[in-house]
Amino acid sequence: MTSDLDATPVLLRRAAVLLAASLVLSTGVAAAESRAPIRLAAGVTEPATGGAPPLPGGGSLVIPRDGTPFSAEPPEPDAVEDDPDGVRAPSTAEPYSGPLPEVRYGTEALPPAVRATREAVIAAARTGDPEQLRALIERATPPTRVSSLDGGDPIEVLRAESGDEEGREVLAILLDVLDAGWVRVDAGTADERYVWPYFARYPLDALTAPQMVELFRILTAGDFEGMRAAGAYGFFHVEIAADGRWTAFLAGE
Repeated sequence: MTSDLDATPVLLRRAAVLLAASLVLSTGVAAAESRAPIRLAAGVTEPATGGAPPLPGGGSLVIPRDGTPFSAEPPEPDAVEDDPDGVRAPSTAEPYSGPLPEVRYGTEALPPAVRATREAVIAAARTGDPEQLRALIERATPPTRVSSLDGGDPIEVLRAESGDEEGREVLAILLDVLDAGWVRVDAGTADERYVWPYFARYPLDALTAPQMVELFRILTAGDFEGMRAAGAYGFFHVEIAADGRWTAFLAGE
């Protein structure tokens, strides 16, 4: 007859086998549940194959079933531009269709006084010394505007706007601007003046491909995109009155 002591090893082996079987069974059930379809709440129907439930703002949510991350299809742009509750719609603004300013190049069509002032400004800028512009600035009545703000020494203002301490970058910009095409504005009036570059008085969305190349001699593409968004040219320009007064060299007006 087997004693209780002798039966102990047998009982322990049986317990170990039962425990192992239990672990295998529970693991299999968990794996099966992970592969089971997602249970939907009452009243919610399963979307059709290849479809997905809609999102509140449009688009659809893709429910993962294989461990992939959630993803959402981007909603379509709103019908109304600048809707703060949705995606900005593409601009539907019509391209400029009005009359375009007459663009001219060179100096032959300039009045003699305007031509002389332009040449004097170019000669001063080529020296590399902003101080050489002072006499030309102070000769005008009122003095040449170099900033939209009043006050301050004009040469120091130009140096402050330059990318280098000496102010030579702004002189290079002045030369590039005066080398571009120009337009006449307020023709036949007491305020008649000549403006360089013509982009300062030209609709940006009407520029042709060759004109864009001219523009990029003065601006970067990034600068242009910002100005197009603002709706106007905002870099440096020069204005000379019909009587030869150098009236402006500034940005933003």
